Amino acid sequence: MKYLLSHRTTYSYASNVDSAHHIAHLRARTFLGQTVESIGIATNPVPAMAVQHVDHFGNNIDIYRIDKPHTRFDIEVRAAVDVRFPEPPPFEETPSWEEIRSLLDGQGFPAPIEAAEFVHESPLVPEVAALKAYGAHSFTPGRPILAAARELTARIKADFEYHPGATDISTPLAEVFDGKAGVCQDFAHVQIAALRAHGLAAGYVSGYIRTIRSKDDIALRGADASHAWVAVWCGEEAGWVHLDPTNDLIVSEDHVAVAWGRDFADVSPLRGVILGGDSHSYGVAVTLVPAD
Repeated sequence: MKYLLSHRTTYSYASNVDSAHHIAHLRARTFLGQTVESIGIATNPVPAMAVQHVDHFGNNIDIYRIDKPHTRFDIEVRAAVDVRFPEPPPFEETPSWEEIRSLLDGQGFPAPIEAAEFVHESPLVPEVAALKAYGAHSFTPGRPILAAARELTARIKADFEYHPGATDISTPLAEVFDGKAGVCQDFAHVQIAALRAHGLAAGYVSGYIRTIRSKDDIALRGADASHAWVAVWCGEEAGWVHLDPTNDLIVSEDHVAVAWGRDFADVSPLRGVILGGDSHSYGVAVTLVPAD
């Protein structure tokens, strides 16, 4: 599926910002299952310095320095992306989750070294005992990993209310779980914590989801801003399988991935440091529509 993407973020400041430094994770990356055919980013004001970089996880980063005083900052990315995620194997034919856990542990020498990095706690996904117990309802002894992970995805969709404004990025994960409400980043963190509690590798994926599904003309949850989902490592043969707990989907042709890391803190779409500005407000507008 070929998509046209537009993502515009606008910051308005109560007083002049004298200088600003911004880091953006906004350039979609090319990998098996996704090809970025064209992409461009425009900012206003135009930065005095603009540098592109690749981070530890292979994500594309733009770094901007703005020296011109301003009370508004606009940044927009436009891209054409072709998405064809590989079909995952039949759930019941994947290895048991205990077998995957053993590979990731490796008695201190894990076979999949890159995947093993995603087994441990991270800044926004600490250990939460209640989430280990929650995940255990799906990760029963001997169960194939993808069957268990897929059921966990469906349970999160059923058990949690999608409620913008119920949380923010500072809301502790345990509080999100107790309140059973939040947005896509919260649900991704919940699933990641439940998977890691069982010694499994789970990563946070930042991106977008199709604005409208043409088949039934129903808007998907999280389509109005940056979206988030989970990648779980299912062994050497299956590799990373992407699951969307907000919409109870296996990621295939409805999503465009931008960046991935341990949690939201690794892949925040836009962050930075400003001098001045006082209070601020911001707005986000996203469209992801088929190119045909």
